[in-house]
Amino acid sequence: MKIRILGCGGSFGSPLAWNRNGNIDIKNKKNIRTRSSLLLNLNNHNILIDTSPDLRNQLYEAKCTNIDSVIFTHLHSDHTAGLPDMRSMSLINDKIIPAYMPSSMIDSILTHYKFIFKGVKDYSPFMKVNSIEDEFIVNGTKINTFKHNHGSIDVQTYRINNFAYSTDLKKFYNNDIDKLKNLDLWIVGLLREDSHPSHAGFEQIMEYIDYIKPKKTILTHMTALLDYDKLLKKCPKNVFPAYDGMEINL
Repeated sequence: MKIRILGCGGSFGSPLAWNRNGNIDIKNKKNIRTRSSLLLNLNNHNILIDTSPDLRNQLYEAKCTNIDSVIFTHLHSDHTAGLPDMRSMSLINDKIIPAYMPSSMIDSILTHYKFIFKGVKDYSPFMKVNSIEDEFIVNGTKINTFKHNHGSIDVQTYRINNFAYSTDLKKFYNNDIDKLKNLDLWIVGLLREDSHPSHAGFEQIMEYIDYIKPKKTILTHMTALLDYDKLLKKCPKNVFPAYDGMEINL
């Protein structure tokens, strides 16, 4: 499995705006973060997790001209607003692209992006909705999923073999955290150092890591309040901040 972090920023990206740099060193390219999305290549099948508003440029930077499947974590616009960019992937490859999502997302997605999934006037549909269960199959690969809390809504954690992705995480429900044991890699959201009503802070994420004990953890979905070098110095030796374009082979 080849994993590319297309974007690792929070909903505003990083920096926030011109001369609004937060706490980051603007000269360090690893602090320039587009909104969060992930590209997986598994058995020559390209799986995209979330369609960030920056998706077009992210795919261009990745030299990616084909997406086979899209998986969504939740409905927030920083994870879905790039959906129209899938039209070019459909046209280039002459195919309908399947989109996998929890049933709670479907009505809103079909309402906001009707032309994508149903077609409107001269626009033919170029994607198809698939409702997911706790376990589903994409191109012969089993994907396990469960909900975690993100403040007022829930978000899907996805596990594929010994890799898992948990963005926008506040807390786990029941004993679901135990489903993340024996991971080679966990990519998890860390919005900022202190706790947020919808996001766990640094200390809580470290507690989760201490419990799960993945071989490697990468932190994503970061605001401009987190400087790459400063955060790296604070992390344990097997925990790393993400950066746009980061690639991992499992």
